[in-house]
Amino acid sequence: MNVQSIVLLMAVMAVGSMGAASQAFADHHGGDAMGTQYGDAPIPLSIESNGVNFDHNSTIEITGQVGNIRDGTPVTVIVTGSTGVVTIEQLTPSSDGSFSLSVNTASPLMKYDGEYKIKATYGDAGINDVIVVTLEGGLVKQAPSHSGHEEGHHEAADFTKQLDYNISGGMVESITATGDDSLLVSIHMADDNGELTITLSEDIITPFNDGSFFVLVNGEESDDAHQMGNQLMIPFDSTTTDIEIVGTHVVPEFGTIAMIVLAVAIVSIIAVSAKSRLSIMPRI
Repeated sequence: MNVQSIVLLMAVMAVGSMGAASQAFADHHGGDAMGTQYGDAPIPLSIESNGVNFDHNSTIEITGQVGNIRDGTPVTVIVTGSTGVVTIEQLTPSSDGSFSLSVNTASPLMKYDGEYKIKATYGDAGINDVIVVTLEGGLVKQAPSHSGHEEGHHEAADFTKQLDYNISGGMVESITATGDDSLLVSIHMADDNGELTITLSEDIITPFNDGSFFVLVNGEESDDAHQMGNQLMIPFDSTTTDIEIVGTHVVPEFGTIAMIVLAVAIVSIIAVSAKSRLSIMPRI
């Protein structure tokens, strides 16, 4: 073998080694030889914030990216804290898949110190990302007393008798409105493998634009709850005391308003009737 043949053979072997090394690098880093991360499968959804620790007079800037756009599908962002749901927003990603949201920490729902979970979901419940931020320099939440708990339930609009539900592995103590966008189901004597099936009416609570509701069990979003039409099936375990169902609006309890309107109507009828009788009575 002459010198030229040996040089040509060595060049071919060198090129082959470079190709193998490049492929090994791509396999190791989840991309191709050009450095495209994750190859042809981009990250479905990711979010980040402009910090981790905030005071109670700040703005949390949340930015995110959707890897695969679906026409007409919004990104749902839910922020929860020690008091439950802080805010829920449905955002339409731009053409490049990006989206953003600003959360003001001066909100009364964020007055307590502690961790706040920010979760974004896109279409399927499995396509999500979660970040956690901490608020400092505010109030420390105290455990509510039993009397305060009862008082809160007493003052809230009660829908226990107006909604159809079925429960196994526990008892429903009450179903009350919390704020103007959610219902709180208080569970008593919960067991493991329990389940609440509840049929919701738009006369009481309206869903989000896509027809869905958010469900939190003991203040944490439930990944096991599922929905069929306006019916929710919500599994729970023995530690469960509260199930919160969040929509866009809860209609105030009608009973008190109806009684006021009825009382005004009765007084008006009596007044008109009395005046009519006086007008037709003959003068003596």
